[in-house]
Amino acid sequence: MRRPASLRGKMVAVTLSMLAIVGAATLYTGFATAALARSLGLLFERNQLIEEIRSGLSLSAQALSGYLTSRSPDYLAAYEGAAELLAQRSAALNREVRADEALLLQRELAGLVDRYLLDAGAAASAKAEGRIAVYSDRFESTLRGAELANLIVERIERRNLAASIEAYTGLEPRIGAIVATNAALVLAALIMAFTVFVRYAWAITEPLSALAESARAIGRGDYDRELPPIEAAEEIATVASAFENMRRSVRAAFDELKSKAEIERRLMEEDLRLVEMDRRLKDAELLALQAQINPHFLFNTLAAGMQLAMAEGAERSGNFMEKLSGFIRYALKSPSRSVLVSDELECVERYVWLLRLRFGERYSFSVEADPEALSAETPALVLQPLVENAVTHGLHDLEEGGAVRVRVACAGSEVLLEVSDTGVGIARAELEALRAGGGEAARGEREGGIGLRNVMRRVALATGGLGRVEIESAPGEGTTVRVRLPAAGGWA
Repeated sequence: MRRPASLRGKMVAVTLSMLAIVGAATLYTGFATAALARSLGLLFERNQLIEEIRSGLSLSAQALSGYLTSRSPDYLAAYEGAAELLAQRSAALNREVRADEALLLQRELAGLVDRYLLDAGAAASAKAEGRIAVYSDRFESTLRGAELANLIVERIERRNLAASIEAYTGLEPRIGAIVATNAALVLAALIMAFTVFVRYAWAITEPLSALAESARAIGRGDYDRELPPIEAAEEIATVASAFENMRRSVRAAFDELKSKAEIERRLMEEDLRLVEMDRRLKDAELLALQAQINPHFLFNTLAAGMQLAMAEGAERSGNFMEKLSGFIRYALKSPSRSVLVSDELECVERYVWLLRLRFGERYSFSVEADPEALSAETPALVLQPLVENAVTHGLHDLEEGGAVRVRVACAGSEVLLEVSDTGVGIARAELEALRAGGGEAARGEREGGIGLRNVMRRVALATGGLGRVEIESAPGEGTTVRVRLPAAGGWA
C-alpha cells in the first residue's frame, strides 16, 4: 500500500506545476516584448543622452554666470564640473556625415556644444585675468551658443518622440494577443493553485492565525506579548519559535534604536547650529564687501582732491591721493581676514586725514594706543566703521562740531578697541535694539555703511563668540562703543 504523499511533497509538486505554467507565460511574454524593449531601449538611451546635454548646458551656464558676477571659487568649481560632464556626454554624439536626419542633428549639436565649451572656457579665463571686455563678449557668445544648442535639442527630442510613437503603433496590434495569452496561462495557474490550497488551508492557517495576531500586537507596539504554544507541523513550529526569538530581538533593538536616535538628534541639532553660524558669517562678509566704502564720501573727497590740484602745487594733491588710495586698498581686501591692531589704526589715521581735508577743523580726533596692544589680532575693518558712524550719525548734525576719540589698550586677557564721540547720542529704544542685535534701522546701516550691527555680528562670528561689542549712549551725551577681543588671538 502506497504511503500518501506528505503535505510538503504535494505542495512542492503543485508549486512546480504552477512554476511551469507561469514560466511558460513569462517566456512567451518575454520573447514577445523583446523586440519592443530593444527598439525602445535605443530611443531611451538617446533621449537620456540629449536630456543630460540639456541639463549640462543649463547648469554650466548658471555656474559660469555666477562666477562672472561674484568670482566665487564655488561657482568656478561648479562650472568646471558641469562643463566636464557636458564634454563627456557630447563625445557620445555622432560627428560623422551620415544620410540620416537624426545623426545629422546630433552632428550639428556636437559642433554647437564644442563651440559653447570653447567660449565658456575663454570667458572664465578672461574673468580670472580681469579682462572685462573679453569675458563679456565671450559670455554673450556662450549664451547664444547655448540657445542654438537648446533649439537643436528640442528638434532631436521631437524627432525621438515621433519615433517612439511610431514604434509603439507598430507593436500595438500584437500587445492584445500577448496580454490575452498571458492572462489565460496565469488563470490556469490560479485555478490549479486554488484547488490544492483550499484542501490544506485549514491545517496551515490555524497556527498561522496565532502568529498573525502576535504580529499585529507587535505592529501596535506591544513588544511584551508572548506567542502562545502552537501544536502544528514541524515547519510551522520552527517558524513560531523563530518568530518569538525575533520578537525578543526586535524589543532589544527597538530600545537600542531609541537611544541612538536621541544621540543622533542632538548631533543633528549641533550640526544645524554650526551651519547657521557659517551662513551668518558668510552673509556678514557679503554685506561688508558690498558696502565697504561710502560712495558719498569717495565723491566728496575726490572732488576736494581735484580742487587742491587746481589751486596749489602737486605735493598736497599727491599726499591726498596717497592717503585715499591706501585707504581704498585696505578697505577692499577680504573683510573675513584678521589683521594687527596697528594696521587698523593706520587705516583709521588715513580716514581721519581725509575727513580733515573735507571738513577742516570742524571735528577733532585723538588716538590713544597702548604699545602692547598694537601686535594683537583683530577682525579687519572694525575701527574705521565705528569712526565713520561717530561722524555720520553722532556729529554730523552739530553745527559746533565735536570730538572723536579712538583708544586701544590691553585689559587683562582682552584687547580693548574703543571709539567715543561727543555727538547727539542714541535714543533708548534704538540702543536696546542695537544691543539685542535687531531692528531694521540699526545705527550705521540706514545709509549703506558697514553698520554697527554688522560689526557686532562679525566680531561674534569671527571669534566664535569669545569677542563682544558694548555700547554706552544717551541722547545728547555722546556714544561710546567698545570692542573686546581675546588677547591670545589665533581665532581668525
